[in-house]
Amino acid sequence: MMKKTLALTLVMLLVLCNLSAVAQEDDAVDKDRAEFTFFGGFGLPTGDLSDWGADSLNPGSGNNIGLEGGFFFTPSIAAGFNFTYTSLSIDSDNQYTTDLTHRIYSPSLYFKYYFPTESDFVPYFKGTVGLDFLRFTTSVDNVDGKRYKMLSYDPALAYGIGLGAFYYTADYSGFFIEANYRISLTDDVEYSSNIPKFGVNSATIDIHAGFRVLIGSDE
Repeated sequence: MMKKTLALTLVMLLVLCNLSAVAQEDDAVDKDRAEFTFFGGFGLPTGDLSDWGADSLNPGSGNNIGLEGGFFFTPSIAAGFNFTYTSLSIDSDNQYTTDLTHRIYSPSLYFKYYFPTESDFVPYFKGTVGLDFLRFTTSVDNVDGKRYKMLSYDPALAYGIGLGAFYYTADYSGFFIEANYRISLTDDVEYSSNIPKFGVNSATIDIHAGFRVLIGSDE
């Protein structure tokens, strides 16, 4: 798993280096700009993840928050780093799990393509690749019997795609909304040798809304 992750990360870094070379060639016309975004939203488990953990631990909808920062390598192409934190509720009538949650920590590299327009409204395509660190509430056995405990599973390779739209409210800032589908290969990840594997791939649909700031200008 880690070999696959390293290989994909190296590929992403090579792509970024090539984009940087292209940007340097065009520097006489377009000066690189940076973008920084802060966002919040909600996540919805989908696929097999919706049924994970038997009836008392099924993941439900939840909230997420995150930030990202990157550079424009051409006027339409940006890439950089993203971090998202997601907290999913537990969809159960069990009184012992009502206030418990499942958590996902997601550092990623991202790529965006902004479709050229003549207006303040700019749609874009987004792709991500990174790791998901799952901390899920799990039923475990101990000397006092079964109890619920949040366990940290091994990191898993994750990737996603999405579509969004940005609206300029000023020359270098504005608001955006985007929808993403993300899946992480958690089927075989483990907590320890005496805890069963996670058992399913983790997949979510995320809706984000936030604020974006640009730094730099064209010359």
